[in-house]
Amino acid sequence: MNINPRQGQAEILTQDQIKRVINYQKNTRHSARNICLIHLSIFLGCRVGEIAKLTIGDLFVEGWKLKEEAVLRKEYCKNNKSRPLYLTYIPLRKAIEDYANVRRQECQELKPKDMKKPFILSQKKGRWNAAALQQLYKKMYSQVGLGEMFSSHSGRRTFISNLISAGVDLKSVSTLAGHSHISTTLDIYAKSNPIQMANICKNITIQ
Repeated sequence: MNINPRQGQAEILTQDQIKRVINYQKNTRHSARNICLIHLSIFLGCRVGEIAKLTIGDLFVEGWKLKEEAVLRKEYCKNNKSRPLYLTYIPLRKAIEDYANVRRQECQELKPKDMKKPFILSQKKGRWNAAALQQLYKKMYSQVGLGEMFSSHSGRRTFISNLISAGVDLKSVSTLAGHSHISTTLDIYAKSNPIQMANICKNITIQ
């Protein structure tokens, strides 16, 4: 399948661009936080508003043990539909745990009230609002020379497009993306590739 690289004013990131963004952030003041933000977007497909609403308890259990499967609650999501977050990709887990080590300085032993605190803290030690978080993503991309077409939604589009390119079935892609209908996934991301179709027809065999 051929993926349209530009949808909704957001460019899809290449592997090289992802590495550039991450490597740049390694030397910034808020490196652990920013690298975690990049991973949540690119490797989980989270929308910026969803990331802003994530709590410690959404991702961790007592003792700061990171879950392997979390649930993005429906009240966080654009379509009021919950979806699973599989926290199994090793670099993703490392990015989340590295930032968790920063948060542990504030609350070493998690109490029930701590579970409701935002996981990603703003500069003022509170919850981010979506607009401010959008600006942070734009800044991170611009810092490595990526243009205006790269936005907070680029990570999500990269996640979905990579799943389709890897041959993941569209039902699973739709579920992981949190689309209300599989038609949304089809209409926006799944485009026929003429070269691939020609090869399919060329190699037809009769049983």
